[in-house]
Parts: sequence; C-alpha cells; structure tokens
Amino acid sequence: MAREKKNEVGAARFTVLWLGLCLFLGCTPRQPVVNLYLDAVALRELGQDRLAVDKLNEVIKADPEFVLAHSELGKAYEKLGEHEKALTAFRQAARLDAWSFENQLSLARTYERLDKHPQAADAYARAVELDPNSIDALAGAANSCVKAGQYAKAQAYCERADEDRSRELLPVLARAYEGQKDYGRAIEVYERLLTPDSPDPNVLMAMGVACVKAERYDRAREALAAATQIQPRNGAAWRHLGYCFIKLGELDQAMQAYQKSIDLNGSDWEAYRGLGVACMLRASQTGDGRWREQGLRHWRRSLVVNPDQPRRQVLEKLIRENAEQLNPMQGLSY
Repeated sequence: MAREKKNEVGAARFTVLWLGLCLFLGCTPRQPVVNLYLDAVALRELGQDRLAVDKLNEVIKADPEFVLAHSELGKAYEKLGEHEKALTAFRQAARLDAWSFENQLSLARTYERLDKHPQAADAYARAVELDPNSIDALAGAANSCVKAGQYAKAQAYCERADEDRSRELLPVLARAYEGQKDYGRAIEVYERLLTPDSPDPNVLMAMGVACVKAERYDRAREALAAATQIQPRNGAAWRHLGYCFIKLGELDQAMQAYQKSIDLNGSDWEAYRGLGVACMLRASQTGDGRWREQGLRHWRRSLVVNPDQPRRQVLEKLIRENAEQLNPMQGLSY
C-alpha cells in the first residue's frame, strides 16, 4: 500500500512537471528534448542517477540553453558524489538564469562542499540578494565568510536574521567575534547559548578557549572543568584546562590535566609541549633537575609526534638551552 501511494505521488509530480514544461517551453519544436528531460527526471525519481546523467547530457547537447537540465544534472552529480561536475552544472544553471534562488543556493552549497569558501561566500551573498529572508542563505553566507576569514561580513549576515531565527546563527556569530579578536562579545554569545539544565560541553569548551584568549583564566577554568565533567574523555578540553592551570600558577593541577589529555590521545603534541612547560616551571621553583629532565623529555616527544608544529624552532632552542652537557661517549655501540 505504501509503495502504491509513493508511486501515485511520483506520478502526480511527474504530471505537474510535464504540464509546467509545456507551458514554460512550449511543446513544439522542443518536444523531443523535453521528453528526454522528463525521462531523466523519472530516472532520478527511481534513484537511477547515473542513467539520468546520460539523458541530461543528451538534453544539454541538443539544447545548451535548457536551464532546468543543467540544474537537474547538478543534482544528479551531487547525488553521485561528483562535486566538481556538479559545480560546473550549477554554475551554468546560475549563469543562464541569474534570478533563480534555488540554482544560486545549490551553487553555493557545492562550493562549500569543495571547501572553496571565498567562492561559496560570494555565491551565498547572491542568494541572500535574491531572498533576503532565507535563513539557509544567511547561515551559509555567515559560515562561509567565517571559513574564508571574512569575519566582519559573517557578523553582518548573522545580525540580519530576524529575532526568532537569530539563535540558530549564534555559534557562527561567536566565531565571527573571535575572528575579530573581540573575545568579550564572543563570551557573551556563548553564555547566551548555554542552558543551565543541560549545558552543551562543546559550547563550554569554546567559551573556555575564548576566556583564555581574553585572559579571564578563572572563568576559563570554570567552563573547561565543567566541560570535562560532562565529557571526561574529551582530551582537548583537558589540554586547554591544563593551560589555564599554568596561567593560574597551579602546576600540579596543570600536570594532571595535561597527562589526562595524553592518556586519552597519545598523539596530542600540544599536551606534551604544555606538560613540558609545567615541568620546567616546577624545576625553576624547586631547583630540582629531575623536573627539567622530565620537561625536556616531554618537549622532545612533542617534536617526535609533530615535527612540523608551529614555533618548532622556538621549542628546539629551549631544548638546546636547557639540555645538560651530553656524555661524548653516549650513543656509541659495537
């Protein structure tokens, strides 16, 4: 019964599409091309996207100005995971019909899937021009602008959303503020996102990192500690918490937090580096060379895990300056 109902719905959609095409294109002399297009649509309805692609390419070869064929071809390629080909099809559809919101939105989304964020931002911007009230277009534009490093534009798109739907864009707005180094306003946005009954650990961690950048270490510690309570296996939260403890001078807690991060992820080179810093600070406090040896070991391990890490030269210099004189016979073997 359900299958029969689905077939009836598909048949109805097909009939509507056929009638619409006749009105829009006329049934002569383009009827053979229209029939090919309708065959392709029917194949897509049946999940036969590869066969549909062949039909649609025939349509476009016969009539390169057939906008709907380019649009449908883009959708078929997207379904097949062939995003570059989808991009070409949607770009052509948007060129042929510059006033089609759907084609423009499809083009923007395909740019986004291909991580072409500046181009996605431009395509979403055009979609917003065509439909200023579309939350999909506004959210896509804001997201793409953040990823393209266009933070002021991202903020502007977030602020254009109406009050009822602006909450959907709060995470993007927070990242836009952070990109502009306005950490105070970013923290305010994160606080708006938190719910007392069931706080989101990802929001807590993002807010904690923003608090660190704003040098609000007590508030950062509070947020990050709460995140680790909810997600005790979140190694990144433990690592950020370790940094907070260092800045607050709580070295024992810093070492514990960094070690927890390493226990959860032995490839966390940042945790090894931070643990090394904590050990070196403890060596300075106590004058105990054993802490320095541990710190050097953790720093070297950090470089082994990620030899191309940022500020590698600085860490290598610190290792050289703090290393004890080596035994010249060390390393010889027979």
